[in-house]
Amino acid sequence: MVNDKIFEFIKKVNAIAHTGITYSTDEYALDNYHELLDESTKMLNEYIGLEVRPYDIYHEFYYPTPQPCVRTLVIKNDKLLLVQEAKMHDKGKWSLPGGWCDIDTTPMEAAIKETKEESGLDVKITKLLGIQDRRKYRKSKMYEVYNIFFLAKVIGGEFNPNFEVLDVGWFDIDNLPELSTKTTMEELMIIYNNYKNGSSAYFE
Repeated sequence: MVNDKIFEFIKKVNAIAHTGITYSTDEYALDNYHELLDESTKMLNEYIGLEVRPYDIYHEFYYPTPQPCVRTLVIKNDKLLLVQEAKMHDKGKWSLPGGWCDIDTTPMEAAIKETKEESGLDVKITKLLGIQDRRKYRKSKMYEVYNIFFLAKVIGGEFNPNFEVLDVGWFDIDNLPELSTKTTMEELMIIYNNYKNGSSAYFE
């Protein structure tokens, strides 16, 4: 059990290093991420008994497959929670809270975590609303994504501006602001109608 915990910890550190190298623009932070990547890779090599280069871990060990992304539909007084994007080409636009699943979280845990990080709100997941293949709703990319949508209710917390989100808002479904590229109107309406109709989870 102890060894399993150590292994999971090293994998987590390695994943954090990969993410930091991919998204950080701070040179000091990048140096630290590269060092973490090298050291955690060495430890993984010793632990699993294989000789692996740092960038092999996420490029050669796994069969190419769509990436899971979670989105949370939070409803309060018949209004929908949206977060206002702070970064890059989607800056100022709005989306459902959510993001990538970390390697140490289940999809439900990831939805709770991402909603907290982006909106500041603590939520309880009450239902799986559906799973969508992103290719059906927008131009295909080099990597594909399965969006996993959950229904949630607020149980606490409050918003604080952060590097990912400028603001949060509660909106009527028929009076939404401009949406970001993370969730198209078509995707959102399929999931919202599923919620309103009390239907079973939507699958593609």
